[in-house]
Amino acid sequence: MSHTFFRPFPLIAFLGAILLIWGCSEDDPVPEKAVPLIRLSTFLTSGSEELQMDVVNDGSAPMITNLNDELGLDFLIFGRRDVDENAVGFYFWQQQLSRSYYKDLNTGLTFSVNDVCGFSSETDTPKVIRDVSGNEDFVVLPYTRQGDAMALEFALRIFDRGASECRDLFLPLVAPSTVENYSIEGDLLGIYYRDQASGNPLLSLIDLSVGSVLETLNLSPDFQAATFNGNELWIFNRDTSYVVFNASSGNFVRSGNAPDLPAQGPGMFDSRFSGNQLLVDFIYQQPSLFFSQPAVYDFDAAALVEGANPFLPELQERIEQATGDRVLFGNYGVDLSSGTIAISYIRGDGSTEGGVTLTTFDLDWFELLELPFLPEEIEVREVQ
Repeated sequence: MSHTFFRPFPLIAFLGAILLIWGCSEDDPVPEKAVPLIRLSTFLTSGSEELQMDVVNDGSAPMITNLNDELGLDFLIFGRRDVDENAVGFYFWQQQLSRSYYKDLNTGLTFSVNDVCGFSSETDTPKVIRDVSGNEDFVVLPYTRQGDAMALEFALRIFDRGASECRDLFLPLVAPSTVENYSIEGDLLGIYYRDQASGNPLLSLIDLSVGSVLETLNLSPDFQAATFNGNELWIFNRDTSYVVFNASSGNFVRSGNAPDLPAQGPGMFDSRFSGNQLLVDFIYQQPSLFFSQPAVYDFDAAALVEGANPFLPELQERIEQATGDRVLFGNYGVDLSSGTIAISYIRGDGSTEGGVTLTTFDLDWFELLELPFLPEEIEVREVQ
């Protein structure tokens, strides 16, 4: 899951039927390949409402769910929406107040907790929640408390959903002012911070199931970013070198160089892997009408194997030839196994109409789905 604060977006205020378009000009033919059946889950903020819009490219109308109503969302000052292939989570916090909501997109089952671990009622020492996140098994509250000599101490409050237990883990080596960011994968949490004395980068791996530190890694001064691929921690340096640490064995199991890998992070970041291939952003040289497009980096080949060259200008041109509209592109979701891409778009004529473009890295077909709301986050759930 990405750990990004969400902000309200304006309502895309038009109503329209689902319009399916697939075409190309005679001057620029596209191989006629069958368009697969594709199922999407998309998410957006409309005013004060959080919406889930499930879309299938079979001509049916999208199914729109008001997540405020379904999950009973109760907002606080700070909040986040975390989306991955199988779930959406909402987390809110303010001082010692916290709320967590989670929905499994496969089963539709929901979970919520108000005031995680009764944290707001604790008055032994001043505490402030710094963040809230989680997954299907845990809710995690990084927080600070006032320790001896009025110094702030850093800790994690871990709520184990399966066991209905709360654990505290104090991290004496972590000064609150040095925390850069953190990421959760399964029962592992990686927190990136700096040694308060030397400023050198450090990364501690936490076992959330028992609430203990598995390992603290002294990173290279050239450290750039790190991410989980299952129980492996992939660590990237600015000189293009990388190492892979296996949290189960406690050993480094791989090292190499990744030339031309687009810069990740900085610090801990959430990622999408398929084997030894990583979904990355190809950033366009600015100024440009386009900011980024999806690409795939293969660590065995040590190269970008998909999306190495700009393809959005050609896709924009083909859509304009087929429809007369010069669309502008936004966020995207990718199914790595099939190479299917779903990109949000808005019409370039100044209207507020838009939807999702479906295509592949090779642009061997495209399809436009006009939608009543513009998606902010897109997950490709199924390709048949």
